[in-house]
Amino acid sequence: MSTLPGKDSAMDVSPERFTCTEDDVRVIRWQLKQDDIFISGVVERCEYGFPRVMLLNPLPGSETGGAPRYEAITNLIWLTCPYLNERIHGLEQEGLIEKITELINGDLEMRTMMDAAHARFYYLRKNYYRRFFGPEQEDGAARLFNAGIAGIRDIRTVKCLHAHFSHFRICDDNAVGMITSRLLDDKINCDEVRCRDAG
Repeated sequence: MSTLPGKDSAMDVSPERFTCTEDDVRVIRWQLKQDDIFISGVVERCEYGFPRVMLLNPLPGSETGGAPRYEAITNLIWLTCPYLNERIHGLEQEGLIEKITELINGDLEMRTMMDAAHARFYYLRKNYYRRFFGPEQEDGAARLFNAGIAGIRDIRTVKCLHAHFSHFRICDDNAVGMITSRLLDDKINCDEVRCRDAG
């Protein structure tokens, strides 16, 4: 149940495209067990209507001393669903990051897909930054842009399956996210509707 009309339009990250209600904020803070989450919008919802993937808000806050929230630019897409966060954490604990990295690097087609995914994320991040700060401030943020998914410097490595899965929800080229989804048997909705318990 994505709020994006299609994966092909994933480069359009204009804030007005995403809704985020006070209830969404309350649920996301419950999902992530923290209050200091700065949300720009909900990218995708689960079949029960709760936030699954969100965009972070990079605008300066009192806690940043007037500087942009750089983490919100580096890792602008976050997985919020506690069910998926738990299951993907389990995959990482089983050593799947290393195994997936080896698989991707040994397969030319998947490696090419990942090159495209990192390129798409580069432009997604850059477009997102421009939406908030304008193109005139880009020079000072070059280091932020020159990184792959999850802020990784070496795009032949994999840092976080959660980040890749979240990106895969809007980008078919993300082979790491696709493999992660398959390892979950494509079961991306919980049975017990956990977020109904959000206070």
